[in-house]
Amino acid sequence: MKVVIFDVKGDVGHFRRPDTTATHLTYPFIPPTAVKGLVGAILGKEDFVTKDLVGIQLLAEVNTVSHQMSMLKMGNTFNRPTTIQLLIKPAYRIYYAGNEYSYELEEKLRNKQFIYHTYLGSAYALTTPIYKGTMDLEELENTDRWFKSKTVVPISLIGEIKFIDGYYYQRASGFLLEYFGDRTFGKSIDFLYEQRGKGVVFKPLKKSEHCMLQFPDGEIVCLV
Repeated sequence: MKVVIFDVKGDVGHFRRPDTTATHLTYPFIPPTAVKGLVGAILGKEDFVTKDLVGIQLLAEVNTVSHQMSMLKMGNTFNRPTTIQLLIKPAYRIYYAGNEYSYELEEKLRNKQFIYHTYLGSAYALTTPIYKGTMDLEELENTDRWFKSKTVVPISLIGEIKFIDGYYYQRASGFLLEYFGDRTFGKSIDFLYEQRGKGVVFKPLKKSEHCMLQFPDGEIVCLV
């Protein structure tokens, strides 16, 4: 499977959880739908819908801070103080796989030709994608042995977790997974990740809807 690899990072990021109102909480890392939205911005597609798959690797520790901002409403103008949770110095390696847009994405990244602005969840969190390479990787059959994942791992893929000294596993729930266009979404997904980006060591379930690809060093990426 063709996999296009690129990095994104910034000073701040904010991926708002849709179930928060008065305080705008963020997901702890970029959601799969936001990754595809970012790819759509690179390609210049305003309502980007694809069945291509993505994997998300944390390149920096997950840190957040809450900050009160004055939100300006246009029309009958007024300022509304709103508490927003921000990600500090977020950095991710994105693995983009599939046959629909991977070739076009690779070309855009190689040539640094981004049609629209790219950002980490909000217009004040601009980022510039950095192309890291393209690989052809074989899909890995689920088997009863230990793997270390470079990426965050879907909870529904995990059969058993190996706990290691110095690893701080976290569960992140309620990520939107499917986008059908016109701001309509499908099912959600939960992930397990390591707080400082060290990866997750686990045995996969023998049957799962999620795809795993193996690198020459033996580590894997989980695609959703």
